[in-house]
Amino acid sequence: MEANHCSLGVDPSYPDLVIDVGEVTLGEENRKKLQKTQRDQERARVIRAACALLNSGGGVIRMEMANKDERPTEMGLDLEESLRKLIQYQYLQAFFETKQHGSSQVMDGGGEVHPPLDN
Repeated sequence: MEANHCSLGVDPSYPDLVIDVGEVTLGEENRKKLQKTQRDQERARVIRAACALLNSGGGVIRMEMANKDERPTEMGLDLEESLRKLIQYQYLQAFFETKQHGSSQVMDGGGEVHPPLDN
């Protein structure tokens, strides 16, 4: 898969539309070790997929964990911050449910992007 491309498809193990963004390095410490261009490319793929799902009524973003030997507890601050900017809301959990599925991290996103009623 090329650096900036995602694949769209139906996976029988998921009931929703699935966007596969390829390998993404997860965890703050791991993401800090990446070169800026790689970190930016990974973040752009995730944000593009999140925007597509939110505006299409929902679905699943599947990220193959580049660091398969670890089980990070967070995505990484740069990814979380970019997602917050996209949804214009502080609490990611209001729009995305994240869980681990084998060697993949899965984000289930639904609904449309609306500005928050109050900050």
